Amino acid sequence: MKKFRLIITVAVLVAVLGIILTSCHFGRSTTIVENGNGHELRIESHGKVYFNKDDTEITYISRGGHLEYSNDGKKLKAENGPNGIKYELSEGGRVLNRDSSRAFIAEAIRVMVRKGYRSN
Repeated sequence: MKKFRLIITVAVLVAVLGIILTSCHFGRSTTIVENGNGHELRIESHGKVYFNKDDTEITYISRGGHLEYSNDGKKLKAENGPNGIKYELSEGGRVLNRDSSRAFIAEAIRVMVRKGYRSN
């Protein structure tokens, strides 16, 4: 009976620890929100995110990290993928093509830096 209680206690502790670990984000998290006069800006990141020295490209996102940017219907989501940084870009609900993606990313990073977001 003592062994059974010990096994149950350990199982409960492991389950609780698992819940705590999955609900907590380790690493740095940043959120910047700006609303007013029909303008909406949201910048949210988790983990380490680095820009190049010109603040025009994302050069690194830590494993499990992500960066999300939304500015008046323009959206950028970047995360660490198996082959480098994975991007999702859209404007007004439509997905942007590859041709406009570099300019869009550079513009988004310039806005983020102006609003106080820095590579961390």
